[in-house]
Amino acid sequence: MQTVFTLMALALPVISLYGQFLWSAPVFDDVNFLDGTEHAYYRNKLFSFELRWLPYATFEWTRALLGLNLNWYHWGNLLLHLAASITLFFFLRRLFEHALPTTQDSNQGLPPHWLAFFGALLFALHPASVYAVSYLLQRTILMATLFTLLTWGLFLEGLIREKQRWLLASAASYLLAVLSKEHAIMAPAVAVALLVLVGKQPFRSQLRRILPTFVLYGLIGLFVVFQYKSRHILGEAYEPVAADLLSRLGPDFDVRLAYPLSILTQCYLFFKYLCVWMIPSPAWMSVDIYQPFAVHFWSWPHTAGFIAFIAYPIAAFRLLLKKGILGLLGFALLCPWLLFATELSTIRIQESFVLYRSYLWMAGAFAALPFVCQNLSAKQASIVLALTASLMMPLSWLRLTTFSHPLLIWDDAARLVENEDYRPGMERIFFNRGTELIRVRHYAEAIEDMNTVIKLTAGTGNYEGLGYNNRAWAYQEQKQYNLALRDYNKAIELMPENKHSHIGKAEVLEATNDLSGALQEFIKACQFGMPEACQRLKKKEP
Repeated sequence: MQTVFTLMALALPVISLYGQFLWSAPVFDDVNFLDGTEHAYYRNKLFSFELRWLPYATFEWTRALLGLNLNWYHWGNLLLHLAASITLFFFLRRLFEHALPTTQDSNQGLPPHWLAFFGALLFALHPASVYAVSYLLQRTILMATLFTLLTWGLFLEGLIREKQRWLLASAASYLLAVLSKEHAIMAPAVAVALLVLVGKQPFRSQLRRILPTFVLYGLIGLFVVFQYKSRHILGEAYEPVAADLLSRLGPDFDVRLAYPLSILTQCYLFFKYLCVWMIPSPAWMSVDIYQPFAVHFWSWPHTAGFIAFIAYPIAAFRLLLKKGILGLLGFALLCPWLLFATELSTIRIQESFVLYRSYLWMAGAFAALPFVCQNLSAKQASIVLALTASLMMPLSWLRLTTFSHPLLIWDDAARLVENEDYRPGMERIFFNRGTELIRVRHYAEAIEDMNTVIKLTAGTGNYEGLGYNNRAWAYQEQKQYNLALRDYNKAIELMPENKHSHIGKAEVLEATNDLSGALQEFIKACQFGMPEACQRLKKKEP
């Protein structure tokens, strides 16, 4: 009965919080993905070894059964978030029961059950979790986290019960985790930390029991590595605009060193992720955050971050070996560090600091709660943790509010960079906010944002052309046709095959009675794949 009450107490605040935002707008590539064309073939697949197939398939199943109403997709993400939080509760409870000293007076501190409850609740209500739950396509990270927690829970149960079937079940769960999102590949490393923390038998006898499981872990991990290697992602710049962004890091930047410098950057950013989860300030959060990229090996503060990143696991492992409360602290510190290793596998510049990915790494960090609360009585700990959870709710509500409209989400992102020095890629924020301002007819503000985009990207690439195109669109909506025509011409000069510029120019020429010129632009837009232009051409046929 206590467990039922606990699960209800965990579910109700999460549902009441996220349930208010089931109508939130799609983000980034959500719209393109949910149109039912890109991954429609998943609908009839019961199983596939293709990476990310399972989350993508659930989108197609939802679309086939319930339609394209976004509420259903948000419900899916909410339920997966709740499932991950509940799984975290069961995992932490079992871990605390077997890792904490049995001689501890239960009246002196919060029991393992309630420590696990508050750990799961804080994870569920944390503002950073919003970025994984509200960004629909990050169902991949939600499912990877769920199956990763199941992997650890089953492995822990196998260690405690000394039963092979639990250990083998953890390998099956690990397979589902990496098939949900390959970022879960390091989950077995955390299983090793679990073995050190709770293993009580001699290592040799434990090795015979766990060896088959780790062989399966290894085979599954190698499968993922080979899949990734074939995509030319490992150690390379995989982001579509990465080469352009790297070229804008300055004349002294050596592109050949981009990978080790990306590692240097990520080692520093690891500690920023930790800070965001420990001190969830909205001033450090948005959907699109650009961080300085290390341009040489002695960049401050990146070099200091790298040194700390190397020292961090040494200190954490020494704590792990002490077992008990200190061992749990070591485990909690190691979890995010081990899982973060995937960030070092490739060059990250456009998306160097992405909060939704930290959802996977930070779940295990809540194993530190017994250490945090060790000097508090049960009553004191309950009050402190309940107040902390209560504080999380309005902070998460504010984050969820930004997802309620595309303009709000990009305005929130722009808030963090408006007074910052330029970092390659941040023009995307101003472009997206300006685009949304046009859609709500705030043309003057939209033109200001497009001016910023053009200024930031002068002579550098596609975003300059897109800036001219959308500024022309804003002028067109204001019926300032001369200015619109000038900008459409510039956009076409920079991006000759941009169909949107051609149809926009056609509409401006049509509005100024240059019907011959308009016809030529409609033809070009149709040739470049604009169905609307083709339809309008048919209507003009005699």
